[in-house]
Amino acid sequence: MPRYRGQKIHYRRRGVLRLRLRQVLAARGLTPYGLAKFTGLSLNTIYRLTRPNGRFSLIRADTLERLCGALRVTPSELFDYEIPSGKDGPRSPR
Repeated sequence: MPRYRGQKIHYRRRGVLRLRLRQVLAARGLTPYGLAKFTGLSLNTIYRLTRPNGRFSLIRADTLERLCGALRVTPSELFDYEIPSGKDGPRSPR
């Protein structure tokens, strides 16, 4: 295993992970309020996770488990992963 020797580690974002909760709720005819009551999550949490752009900063495993159980979906059905289209193609790691 390589050891840290003081070099800066550069992180490049390869893609975007988006939560599809808003689309799943619309397809099933559910409201954020009804989902909050059924899962026991706060309404603020549900609203935060149903943003129009699908972006989120943090989602706990317990929250994900409650959502999947309530909606009867798998985690892969709740997320979309978009690979950015770049004109220079994939780069090799430094």
